[in-house]
Amino acid sequence: MLSTRRSFLKMAGTMTLASGVLVIAAERDPNAPSFSHRALNGWITDLASDADPQAAWPSIRLDEHLLRDYRETFAIMKRLGMNEMVVWGLYTANNWPVDLKSAVSEERGLMVEQLIRDAHKFGIKIISRLGTYSWGFAEIIKANPKLNGGNANAMCGSEAESHQWMERVVEFMFDRFAIDGVSMQSADQGRCSCARCIKRSDAEYHSELLSRTAKFIRSKHQHKVIGMSNWGVPFNHPEDKSHLARLSRSLDYMIDCNDSSHTVSNGYRKELIHSINCAFGTTGGPVAEPPQHWARDRWFLPTCQRVYQHLVKLHADGGRAAEFFFQITANPGSEMTQHVAGRTLLNVEAPLDKQMQAILKELYRPANTEAGAELAQLFFDAEDAYFQFLDPELCGTVSLEPLVGNKAGPPIYLIERLKPEQRVTYASVLLKIRERFADVRNRVADVIRVDTCLKCIDGAIKDTKQG
Repeated sequence: MLSTRRSFLKMAGTMTLASGVLVIAAERDPNAPSFSHRALNGWITDLASDADPQAAWPSIRLDEHLLRDYRETFAIMKRLGMNEMVVWGLYTANNWPVDLKSAVSEERGLMVEQLIRDAHKFGIKIISRLGTYSWGFAEIIKANPKLNGGNANAMCGSEAESHQWMERVVEFMFDRFAIDGVSMQSADQGRCSCARCIKRSDAEYHSELLSRTAKFIRSKHQHKVIGMSNWGVPFNHPEDKSHLARLSRSLDYMIDCNDSSHTVSNGYRKELIHSINCAFGTTGGPVAEPPQHWARDRWFLPTCQRVYQHLVKLHADGGRAAEFFFQITANPGSEMTQHVAGRTLLNVEAPLDKQMQAILKELYRPANTEAGAELAQLFFDAEDAYFQFLDPELCGTVSLEPLVGNKAGPPIYLIERLKPEQRVTYASVLLKIRERFADVRNRVADVIRVDTCLKCIDGAIKDTKQG
């Protein structure tokens, strides 16, 4: 087990009450954040308090209910000190239309504009995810066959007209909405492998495309945030370090999404971080991937300890950026994880036990120190009950259901990641945790949150019976 039994009985700390929210004063110093880029990141519906049970993935629904969810999330981010939000799906889901502008209807445009205004009211920057030469270009490639060098989803990086199309997309994005920057992604749909392009390694090829796009953005929008995420191109090849260093000179930050550089050898991630000229980060450790189709009380998978430990180690190596995945605050395990992530990004020196104490006082309002200690341990034990069976260095999402689909899928986080006997063990531990939650319920002011925890645990136990 990762966690050890913690005694909260001797905790001490100076607490202040600001805007009705209990915080630790030292953690709220906006002048000395531990990480410079403290972002949430995901598809536009990933934080929704209600599911899209029949929508094809990725849903980019945007309505008044979801705008309310965003306002609530922006308020939480402000309290936690998070400063950026990276959003997929502001404009389109899978494909840019050839005319570009028809991607956004007038009605949707008004809602996206409202989302951005709401973010700015809370001091949050909206960073648009930007598929770079790939992701969204299939229709454009189909209409312009010379852009196809062998990959129908990625424009040829050696074709001049590809660069022109990429620049048109960039200009449209910045002209259409008051976004604060972009986070580029070029590799998860593969690359062009024509005779001209294939001469360059993956890292060199993608670094050139990303650097070219970043420089074009900077020439037009000098003060916008420019980042990148390396989905599809791992950072675990030392021979690629020079390409990444050149790319970094065009960026504000780069994200090693699954912490691939940490898998090379002791010290390589730190060496890489100190060789680049922008902030470096990850997605912040393991988290439950927001399920598009599931009811929000179907799982209970907090990752507070592992996120905290990951971010502390990343910071020690020199990491100063994170694109932390959206968490659905309607689910209490995800809610606690998001609060721990935000507080740690702001101040890695704040011990996890004190963080938990402050979060629980804000959200659950336990009657006394003993009840708070038991609540914290319940979240830790629920995390360990599942993650004891996984890689202890895991960074990235744990898919609860299949990512792609148009209906609720099976609980693959149980069926595919755990062996049958491990699922039995997991269910047995969850049953005991449920009993302890029921016992502490009468010693907590916010019983509704505890009742939601119970429903989530019931949902997870039910799913262990599948497969």
